[in-house]
Amino acid sequence: MGHRQSLMTPERQLRAQRAQQMSLIYTVMVCLVSLIFVQFLLLTVALEGYLGGRVEVALPTALVSGLCCGAAYWLLRYILVPSRR
Repeated sequence: MGHRQSLMTPERQLRAQRAQQMSLIYTVMVCLVSLIFVQFLLLTVALEGYLGGRVEVALPTALVSGLCCGAAYWLLRYILVPSRR
């Protein structure tokens, strides 16, 4: 018992590993697109507020946009640095 040979050949293991990596990359891409969309909305709100004379809107939107930028950087680093996977 316990000495059974694995049913997965090395080729199947490699395919399964690549499929898992691609799923991770697709998930990160969806998150990045969402973050970019949120940043675009923040830019729109900040410009609308500034042009409408509400200058107090600019600082909070800039801070949240900076957080989105940091999250996007972290996600990109997670994909680009192979030792993180």
